[in-house]
Amino acid sequence: MDELLKTDITQGYTLRDKKLCLQDLKYHLKYLKEALDASSPPLFNDYVIWADILLKSIGLPRECLKESLKALKTASKDVMDPRSYEKISSYITEALNQLEKEHVLKSFITDDNPLKKEAEDYLKFLLNADTEGARKLIKSLLDDGIKISDIYLNIFEPAQYEIGRLWQMNMITVAHEHYATGLTQMLIAELYPYILESAEKTGKTLVATCINNELHELGLRIVSDFLEMNGWNSIYLGANTPQESIIKIIQEHDPELLLISATMTYNIGHVQKLIGKVKKLEKPPKIMVGGHPFNIDPELWKRVGADAHATNASMAVKIVDRML
Repeated sequence: MDELLKTDITQGYTLRDKKLCLQDLKYHLKYLKEALDASSPPLFNDYVIWADILLKSIGLPRECLKESLKALKTASKDVMDPRSYEKISSYITEALNQLEKEHVLKSFITDDNPLKKEAEDYLKFLLNADTEGARKLIKSLLDDGIKISDIYLNIFEPAQYEIGRLWQMNMITVAHEHYATGLTQMLIAELYPYILESAEKTGKTLVATCINNELHELGLRIVSDFLEMNGWNSIYLGANTPQESIIKIIQEHDPELLLISATMTYNIGHVQKLIGKVKKLEKPPKIMVGGHPFNIDPELWKRVGADAHATNASMAVKIVDRML
């Protein structure tokens, strides 16, 4: 890693800038390793596109990212065996090809959203830290007969994705993102009694968990609640759950289904390890995985050993109905 800092990429940099460059290179390596382990070039391509948009938003030219990837490729040749280097080189080359294109991160609140105006209003409440305004909007939709599932899919989900997009474009801070997520989680919790009232129980149980080291749990909560709306009993474990604790819960409650969520690419290895442990149980549940990496690489769920994958809550319900 120190050798990378001696390349032309850091020429003219201050000590602080060199440290930031090293930090970026560590991120590159982290995501590259996970993509290699998962045999998934799309995962590294997605990371590089994400980094390109982020760096552009803070005023750094694309050339900085290109040169850092080239330096990483050059340094890898000196420390890797020829076969490993060939694979690494192909991943980096493909990622560099992505940087020859322009990437625009479009709004997630789209014209085909049946509740587009309400989603835009909800987003404004999030950005203005208007808790009461957001709560009143959701209550008014319920009073108007809008289904809870439609509020989840057409307001909560796109608004939260939009918050992530605005952060990536350097238009809001991490504090804004945390507030928005916290408020949406609070409103979802307030809607939970309505879910319990409306659901006719099937007698089936699921365990829903984020993998260890994974802090993004909102998508998992939405899928879990959707299945509860369809009669499932959900044991919701939430974010960053230790694997041995997950195994213990499965052994205690004998669920028919395990939902595993991972948003960050570098957590895919943890998902694969957990699935391996679950499959060794005397009576393992069916396993459905979800999260951004699985949406980027449509075949990834098979390679980690899962039984199914869904890109959203509606699809999850349909797949689970067929599978169980």
